[in-house]
Amino acid sequence: MKIVVIAFALLMMITGGTVSTMKWLKLGPFAEKSPDEVQAVKVPTGPPVFIDMDPLVVTIFQGDRVAALIQIQLKLETVGNENTVRVQRAMPRLSDAFLRELHAFIPRLLKKEENLDILVIKKRLQMVADKVASPGTVRNVLIQSVTETPAASG
Repeated sequence: MKIVVIAFALLMMITGGTVSTMKWLKLGPFAEKSPDEVQAVKVPTGPPVFIDMDPLVVTIFQGDRVAALIQIQLKLETVGNENTVRVQRAMPRLSDAFLRELHAFIPRLLKKEENLDILVIKKRLQMVADKVASPGTVRNVLIQSVTETPAASG
């Protein structure tokens, strides 16, 4: 048993030394990229592409009853065919992530303010889009309309 522990400790020290040496000498995955490699990253160009989303419906509860329904119509702006395909493939995940964020965020926003702040919602949805579809894929989240319907009392 002692031999196994000693062998494992030696293996860890050798591995740590190897990684440290590679980092110090800037070899392997720690190598610096040449200016040619840095420029090789393509930034998509061309006209913007707007992708419609299904309306997002957020239910606002007050106590144990529905206080209001908020419907938000969005379009996602992207550039290039590759990004368009990425966004369309990620659409179910984007819709789910947007709904989760709005269900958590809108009630907190309405506690602080009387009306919805569209700019704040837009920024939150852009952060979510960057997280789900990788930064730069969705260039802009456009809020087309917001409809708030108070629940019928009765």
